[in-house]
Amino acid sequence: MTTSNHSPDLERSSHEKIEVALDEDEGYHEPVEWNFTRVVAVIALCIAYVGSQVILYFVSSGLVYISESIHTNVGNWLLTANTLVVAGTCPFVGYMTDLLGRRWLTIAGAVLLMVSSVVMATSHSLASAITSMALGGVGAAICGLTAIAGAAEITPVKWRGVTLSLSVELHRLPGNCFCYHPPPRHNTDNMSSIDILRQIDYMGAFLSFGGITLLLVGLQAGGYQYPWKSGKVLGPLISGIVMILAFPIWEWKGAKSPMVPWAIFEGQSVVAISLVVVFIGGMNFYAVLGFFPVMLTSLNATYPLQVGYRGIGYPLAIFVGACGVNALISYTKGHIRQMFLISAVIMTAFGGALSASTPFNPNFAVIMATLCSLGIGPVIVPALTVALYACPDRYIGTTAALSLSSRFLGGSVGTAIYFNIFNTKISSKLPTYVTTAALGAGLPASNAMDFVGALLGPGGGAESAAAVPGASQQVLEAAALATRWAFADSLAYVWYTTIGFGVVSIVCCAFLPNIRRFMTDRVAVTLH
Repeated sequence: MTTSNHSPDLERSSHEKIEVALDEDEGYHEPVEWNFTRVVAVIALCIAYVGSQVILYFVSSGLVYISESIHTNVGNWLLTANTLVVAGTCPFVGYMTDLLGRRWLTIAGAVLLMVSSVVMATSHSLASAITSMALGGVGAAICGLTAIAGAAEITPVKWRGVTLSLSVELHRLPGNCFCYHPPPRHNTDNMSSIDILRQIDYMGAFLSFGGITLLLVGLQAGGYQYPWKSGKVLGPLISGIVMILAFPIWEWKGAKSPMVPWAIFEGQSVVAISLVVVFIGGMNFYAVLGFFPVMLTSLNATYPLQVGYRGIGYPLAIFVGACGVNALISYTKGHIRQMFLISAVIMTAFGGALSASTPFNPNFAVIMATLCSLGIGPVIVPALTVALYACPDRYIGTTAALSLSSRFLGGSVGTAIYFNIFNTKISSKLPTYVTTAALGAGLPASNAMDFVGALLGPGGGAESAAAVPGASQQVLEAAALATRWAFADSLAYVWYTTIGFGVVSIVCCAFLPNIRRFMTDRVAVTLH
């Protein structure tokens, strides 16, 4: 016997009717009219998703140059600020959109993204740049979530894969304003404003957002800005862990209207496995997103435009992999395990192969990063789509929020792990490599410490090092090459680490079940 997601006795206004599936197996099979409004609404939502990703891609690829322009050595906090806000905001946004609706939140998110872009473009300090990325994080959480959930619920379930693979280069705001008119939510019918405010799970929002924020701040600061034993690390780290552990207990025992209803996971394992796959995929995604640009700028003697050319391949590969596999889901008759296994193997194998990159094989590094990204794309986006196939229609927003939070949380945790590994290795290898190379090229041993300090110290560089007695052109060239080798050998440990996470994702993908029973013609809601 099947269980209805929506009561057939649900009261509806005569003017505001919402068409929902009464049975998830049989579905609502009335043919869907793909009129102008529906098509533009889907396109606008897809573009809103693209807009939610753009700021992160642009900043990550130019992070080295941005850090130099705003005179900071903690530029990684720009990425952390964005992902931290997205990971913390998504669960609450998903909960609120399922409760109150998505349209106006989507428009507000698009406005925030535009404001964030303007602030970032005019930033001249770390504070304003971080503010921009945080604003962009709120906008990205809203637009990324509502775009996925909105596009999923206005198309037939079996075609959600194709719909969510769309991406068209149009402006996101007009389409959302004029064509995205989902029906009103009936979760708050016959409720006063006070009743609605009382129903919101404020404690759940506090525990989830506060826990994620404190955990990521502790992970990011530990071992880099402060020692792991420092109270500035242990305080937020322990507090964050306690709050995260308290969150599911509160949702289970204390919340009257929980942010994460158990019904999302009930009766199937698809959603839970998909969330784990997205989390691990996010860890490897951020390895490429955060450290491949470092490789491009540090291993090879290049100019900025050449770095840009070499950095085109991996985001395009993510796009192709994500869209291709997302679209194929609709044609697999539910047999998705093989696609995800192949994608996870590609991600793991070619991500690990990046460890063989040297200052003399830039083309190899570009090819490996591109192939690795071809596997990353299908892991971080289509896995989210799979979760939306299996979840109850009334919790599409919440499920999309959990998926996005899993990806960004995985990315933030991964970034903290990778950055600490990289920082530990480069701190020891760089001065050692430079000293050895400079002495081998003829630098007097008595001047070695002065030379290394002038080259690598704050405000130092080749010009400062050249002023050290005995620092010939040959010595400077040897030191420059040694610097590149130090970065290559230090980054290799980042790529080694991704292999372990990739193996976990392969194991998880092996447990993905057939989802054919969820692939019906039902449409969660119709546009008004």
